[in-house]
Amino acid sequence: MRYVLLLFTLFILAGCETEAPKTAAAITKERAIAIAMDANRNPEFTQVTRSTWRTDPTAAGGGYWAVDLKDEDDELGKFYLIDGRGKIVGQGHIEGDRYF
Repeated sequence: MRYVLLLFTLFILAGCETEAPKTAAAITKERAIAIAMDANRNPEFTQVTRSTWRTDPTAAGGGYWAVDLKDEDDELGKFYLIDGRGKIVGQGHIEGDRYF
């Protein structure tokens, strides 16, 4: 009986949590990829080779998405850094495994 009461109390406390997760305001991975594809002006860079969330407490939305777009040969490309609110905060070029 004691364990049932403890389990019930834990469920109640978990349900009463008032603070939302810090990344709840962040855009989705799919939306970040769509923003990068819209900003991309080179029709050769169509393959998404990386899209990762990087936590950064100083960035809007708690972090940013790093999205890489490359050509069919995976040699040349462009990367975009998109903050949690959907604004492009950085971009550059990719040659092989080097980022500029």
